[in-house]
Amino acid sequence: MTWASRLLSVYPSRPAPEPALDSVGSRAVLADRVAAAAFDLLACLVVVEAPLLWMADTLTAGAVGDSPLFLPVALAAAAPLVVTYSFAFEWRYARTPGKVWRRLVVVDDDGDPCSLRASAVRNLLRYVDYLGVPPVVVGTLAALTGGGKRVGDRAAGTVVARSR
Repeated sequence: MTWASRLLSVYPSRPAPEPALDSVGSRAVLADRVAAAAFDLLACLVVVEAPLLWMADTLTAGAVGDSPLFLPVALAAAAPLVVTYSFAFEWRYARTPGKVWRRLVVVDDDGDPCSLRASAVRNLLRYVDYLGVPPVVVGTLAALTGGGKRVGDRAAGTVVARSR
């Protein structure tokens, strides 16, 4: 298998695979959610944000990259980028490329596909999950104590399950 076909194999497709609802909340699924989130964050940074920052730096003759505000602005821009990325993929395909890689799927509590509203709610509340020192303490504690559901999942009525 070539590197290009491996890369394309993590792109979600329709229809979403059937969820294994009995896997919800297991430690293995929680660990895979962390790995999937890291993969998705890296994809957002490398595929979207880095080229945009490079273009901005090039168009301003290096002023953007030399600014002391470069790192804080780049990090602040990553949050809405990840939320939008996750929302779009979960609404259309019930999973992000990171979730495809880790064989996870986002569904409603009853196993139905994630709706537009549910995806919007769970991803907007991702900002709450990012709270804490260090970051993501709130989301981690919510998932560990709430049967694998972070704050956004609870409000949206969704779960992340292993796909069959």
